[in-house]
Amino acid sequence: MLVLYDLAISSYGCKTRILLRHKGLEWTSLAPPDGYGSPAYCKIVPSGTIPALVHDGFTLGESDAIAEYVNELAPEPAMLPEAIKERAMARALSRFHDTRIEPLLRAYFGQVAPTNRNVDFIAENAALLERRFLQLAEIQTPSPLLTGADLSLADCGFAPSFAILDCLQGLLEFDLTLPASIKAYQASLCAHPSVKDEYADYVKALDEWAVAKMAG
Repeated sequence: MLVLYDLAISSYGCKTRILLRHKGLEWTSLAPPDGYGSPAYCKIVPSGTIPALVHDGFTLGESDAIAEYVNELAPEPAMLPEAIKERAMARALSRFHDTRIEPLLRAYFGQVAPTNRNVDFIAENAALLERRFLQLAEIQTPSPLLTGADLSLADCGFAPSFAILDCLQGLLEFDLTLPASIKAYQASLCAHPSVKDEYADYVKALDEWAVAKMAG
């Protein structure tokens, strides 16, 4: 039995749910009791973070570790390329997302409430974010996904990040131009059969989050 502790608004939770959908696995999603980081939740998941996977008494945190575990637990469909260099690149792209792109998106969260906005920060962060996507396009040309035609571990984190980017651009009205190859990748990824429903659910959760933030 697989239990996933997460929240609808969690981008890394969304990443993990896409993976589980693609593997055709059944799981139960639970919100952390009393919120993540709470004493009650830390009794289950000592790090207090989400997502966390519990499988037959084995508890695992950190989305990358969960992704690797699930990929080995259910080997088909494979979500890492066979060739050693391509597997290494898939992992590198996943880390590029988690360390170079996601933190810049997260940095905008404190700007969503109108009273908190700093127009200089919003513009400067957008310029840096655009540079990161240019770097991504230079590192890898999607065809149509990051490691070829098949969904891989490298792709799963990008789907919620694209949703966040679209949401934030609408709210904060900053200019950011994605390279053509990355725009095409976004369209292909978000239309993938294992992604599209989870992506739609995540966009809805983001919209609800944004409304609450805008209200104060």
